[in-house]
Amino acid sequence: MARRADSLASTVGEIEVAVAQLEWSGDAADAAQFSVSRLIADYRAHADELGRIARAVTTFAKQAHPVRAALRECDSIGVEHRLEISDSGTVADPLTTYSVAAEDAFDHARDRLGVIRELEARARQVIVRATDIDVATAAALAADADTAPAVLPTPTAAAAANNVAWQMASPAERTALLVRDPGAVGNLDGVPAEVRDAANRRLLVSERARLESVADELARTLDGNVFGGLFDDADAGLAQTEKRLKALDEIEAVLAQGNRQLLVLDNTSGEDTLAAVSVGNVSTATHVAVFVPGLDSDVGGDIERYDADMDALAATLRGVLPPDESVACVTWMNYEAPHLGWSLLDPTRTVVSPMAAAVGAPRLAAFLDGLDASRTEDPHLTLLGHSYGSLTAALALRGVSGVDDLVALGSPGLGFDDISALSVPPGHTFVAEAREDVVADTGFFGSDPSELDGVRPLATRSDGDLADSRGHSEYLTDGTVTQRNVGLVIAGRAGEVSG
Repeated sequence: MARRADSLASTVGEIEVAVAQLEWSGDAADAAQFSVSRLIADYRAHADELGRIARAVTTFAKQAHPVRAALRECDSIGVEHRLEISDSGTVADPLTTYSVAAEDAFDHARDRLGVIRELEARARQVIVRATDIDVATAAALAADADTAPAVLPTPTAAAAANNVAWQMASPAERTALLVRDPGAVGNLDGVPAEVRDAANRRLLVSERARLESVADELARTLDGNVFGGLFDDADAGLAQTEKRLKALDEIEAVLAQGNRQLLVLDNTSGEDTLAAVSVGNVSTATHVAVFVPGLDSDVGGDIERYDADMDALAATLRGVLPPDESVACVTWMNYEAPHLGWSLLDPTRTVVSPMAAAVGAPRLAAFLDGLDASRTEDPHLTLLGHSYGSLTAALALRGVSGVDDLVALGSPGLGFDDISALSVPPGHTFVAEAREDVVADTGFFGSDPSELDGVRPLATRSDGDLADSRGHSEYLTDGTVTQRNVGLVIAGRAGEVSG
């Protein structure tokens, strides 16, 4: 169609040139030229109309192709699991009973619920995208509007929906999103890790430039004000800006070590800079561990040491994994952990309240969902929570999740007294309590986790060459028996841990 439109336009142009070259004058010539010019104008209008239609149809074809692929994938998943997808995108499970062994019933039910939830999110996103394309194509055919519908990130959507939305976007749309709003793409759960990393590294550069400009402006304000920041809070603003710049410094120092992915960079959600960094590739790793720190943890002061712990843990794992398996260990600092000092008076940040964990848990749950949704095959996924971070981790597992193992280190409580509330297979919740760790025995947020039925203890005292873990902060110290036990759980070899 496009070629015919071009051909018609070319022919009209040739006729126009030929008429202009005629050596003919007089009333008849004028009348003829007027008639031909009107005819040429009509043909040119038809050629333009045909070209517009051709562009609209071409755009539709390009956009519809990935939608059809996503639709076929949804149908394939439905057939494989014997699930029924309605025209509205809802998913029904016609099977009322399952022929599985009793010991496998939990895993089977959880996995099936996870498939249903993810398939429904994908199917509905496919319908949304198909509808947008249809509406835009209709508008392009009805008027001179041949622009493609924009693919907008949806931070509150399910990770599976975000993943299929990214898959259905054209290369041009993806590039536009990365350039226009890298922060939205980099923090969108379900988008491939490599894309998030690239987007967040781009954001890192722009955020540094922005914050340095803000710091310079605030410094000039203070220099020109004899009262300092007494009346305009410029001094407090400068301190906060410098704190965020320090956080970016530490993130850059971590990334400079190589083999890292910047999976989260958020400078807008709260008072502190939030981030998540992986040692290893979470898109390809056979085993993925996500570590959630607790009290007083801050990107600007702690991400380097936590990353060092994850690096050492990954090295320990490589020593026990077979050559065809790999690992990625994530430091997840995408919630505002409670702090001491004045934060004790803030109900959203105080350590004596579960509020900070309750706010952070949905963010963590979405991140974990995104790790699964962005991959063709789910990894063996382990969630590690230290201190208050174990409460955040446990609350994130209240719903259906793909987490295979939970490890609570020095935990003041998991927020409940029955681990059956966790969406973790029975026998796959582990607790470590070191000597001289006063936090681990408080049971401040529910019962002491080590005393709950179904929890498996991890040894913190060594009877061999490995070192003991002592106090509240040595659980992941390299060379300790606890670190090795945690590594065995992450490697899927929980049967070998010492308790």
